[in-house]
Amino acid sequence: MEKSLEKIDCFILAAGMSKRMGKDNKLLKKINNNIIINQTLMNHIESKINNIYLILGHEKDLILENIDYKEIFIVENNNYKSGMLSSILKIDENIDDKTSGILISLADMPFVTSNDINNLIEIFNKNNQELICIPKNKEKLGNPILLPKKIYKDLTKDLRNLF
Repeated sequence: MEKSLEKIDCFILAAGMSKRMGKDNKLLKKINNNIIINQTLMNHIESKINNIYLILGHEKDLILENIDYKEIFIVENNNYKSGMLSSILKIDENIDDKTSGILISLADMPFVTSNDINNLIEIFNKNNQELICIPKNKEKLGNPILLPKKIYKDLTKDLRNLF
């Protein structure tokens, strides 16, 4: 897949403890002859995303043993027990100067296709990379979310002091 001309980087949040799934890590559950995390990664790799960062925390080593893709960057969130916001703030440490857009995805969404991601990128680019792009289904906002780097920085600047 041809990558985006403007630098769109993706951060896949995969540090959570999967508490609602019981004792098993939901990212390692089988779906369509694959595990959830690998299907999610494959869909992102096949999109126009430039760089993909996988943010890991809980059961990091187990997930690393089971993922098939080496085309991604691994980010460790040792503060994952504090919640999803701690992973979102890890993005800041990995933003490149040339990055114009940040896609924040959830690792447990294997049905978000590369076409879905490319549609978000297309809308983002049509709006001069100035608007937050969020998919909507039946009047309900969803994931992933694509936002300009400046807006991400503005949204998170005061939150960094919490961690």
